[in-house]
Amino acid sequence: MAFLIAVSIVGLALVNVLVLQPNLEHFQPSLRHDIVGSLYSIICVLGIAAVFYPAKCTGLFQKQNPLSQASGDSGSVQISGHHPDCQKFSGNRIRINGREVCAACNGLLVGAILALVGCALQFFVGLNVVSASVWVLVLGEVCIVLGLTQIKFAGYGKVLVNVVFVLGSFVALAGADVLGQSLLVDIYVLGLIMFLLWLRILLSDRNNRRICQTCRLCFQ
Repeated sequence: MAFLIAVSIVGLALVNVLVLQPNLEHFQPSLRHDIVGSLYSIICVLGIAAVFYPAKCTGLFQKQNPLSQASGDSGSVQISGHHPDCQKFSGNRIRINGREVCAACNGLLVGAILALVGCALQFFVGLNVVSASVWVLVLGEVCIVLGLTQIKFAGYGKVLVNVVFVLGSFVALAGADVLGQSLLVDIYVLGLIMFLLWLRILLSDRNNRRICQTCRLCFQ
């Protein structure tokens, strides 16, 4: 896991190096924006779908949690807000209108909706909502890294960090596009965003497993 985190940091740092290369091959802006905007929008829409269908999405990325087997055998484990109805997971849930929901998923949902709006304005409408500044690009990267630490937060703090994670990905992509004006750089950043999303899922899954393995009340 430490290796994957190191790869992520190096990958983000490489974006700053790439956009400052003077010999980048520029690509026609209108076509580049259509391609990049469409691909990023697809990522956001798939992320939104994963919020409403977490079980199907989770099965693509992680092994079966032993807790699910315990639930099937005894029926004692209840799921609330995408997590076991256990005090150990209380920080992963928030209450909205009297209903418990997953804090991380709702943060990702809000972030994806805002990112879709920003994507439409930046890549399809032509408004420069993200300026041509290396510091803006760095800000987006810092937000992404902060999002990877979301397992350290609880409640509405977890919601906010996940919103920042998604918005950071948009800012990083748009910043790289404005600075580099290269389709290859944009494709690289899109691939990096998908890798970081996968890493975020792995970190969250690993943390949830550690909680269950430490507690083990559901297995008794």
